[in-house]
Amino acid sequence: MPLSEEEQRILQEMEQKLYEHDRAFAERVGSDGRRGAAARSMRWSIAVFLAGFAIVLLTFQTSLLAGTFGFLVMLFSTLSFERGARQALGARAGTSKRAVPRQRPLGDELGIIGKRIRSKLRRER
Repeated sequence: MPLSEEEQRILQEMEQKLYEHDRAFAERVGSDGRRGAAARSMRWSIAVFLAGFAIVLLTFQTSLLAGTFGFLVMLFSTLSFERGARQALGARAGTSKRAVPRQRPLGDELGIIGKRIRSKLRRER
C-alpha cells in the first residue's frame, strides 16, 4: 500500500531531522542498503560462476574456445564476488567510501605486471 503525499513528506522530514541530530546513527542505518546490494552482487557472481563452470565441463573436450570462454566467465565472476565481499565488509565495518583506499583499475594492474615481467626478462638477457 503506497504512502500518500502527506505521509511521504512527513517521512522525509523525519529522516532529515534524524540525519541532522544523529548523523552517525543515520549513516549506520543507511549502510544496510549498500550491504544488501553487495550481497545481491555476490549471489549473482556465484550463479554466473556456476554457469561458467558448467560451460567448461560441457564444452572443453569438444571446443577449446568455448571452454576458454567458460573459464573467463568464471574468472570475472570471481573478481566480481571479491569486489562485492569487500563492499559488504566495508559497509559492515561502517566505513564510508572515502575511508576505503582507492583501488587501481584492472588495466593498470595488468600494465604494472607486464612492466615487471619485461624488466625481469631484460635483466636475464
